[in-house]
Amino acid sequence: MSVAPKYLKVFAIAMLLLAMSSPMELYSQIPLGIINKLQESDPEKGNITIEQDAKIAELLNNYFVRNASRPGMQGFRIRIYFDTGQRSREQSEEVMNKFMEHYPGITIYRTFDSPYYKVSVGDYRTRDEAQFVLKQLIRKYPKAFIIPEWINFPRID
Repeated sequence: MSVAPKYLKVFAIAMLLLAMSSPMELYSQIPLGIINKLQESDPEKGNITIEQDAKIAELLNNYFVRNASRPGMQGFRIRIYFDTGQRSREQSEEVMNKFMEHYPGITIYRTFDSPYYKVSVGDYRTRDEAQFVLKQLIRKYPKAFIIPEWINFPRID
């Protein structure tokens, strides 16, 4: 095996990483958010000038870019199934199907975190919202409990 193909692979990987990081760096330098919106000139409403350290704008932009890549928020779900074993996969599917029949308006999530199959329901902003639904579910799912989790943005009714 010659040395040239090995260096070629390393060079190709380095170029790929550089190409992937450049758009993120360029994007993080564009002023975003409320600061930029406030500084837009409007002859009817006047002008606002905000003086701040460039590091603050950079930190805000980085925060925005990180959060845009992971939509959702910290919230709560109700875990209705949590088990391991030979039949846990089939049991988790059965729990999901029965739940969807009885509660069609509540979102349901099944995850596998080796060796556990987990079934969680709902996207609740606060523990109080989750507690209200848990009281309704506890008869059918006596082992259900509330967990803090990264959730999808809930619908606002």
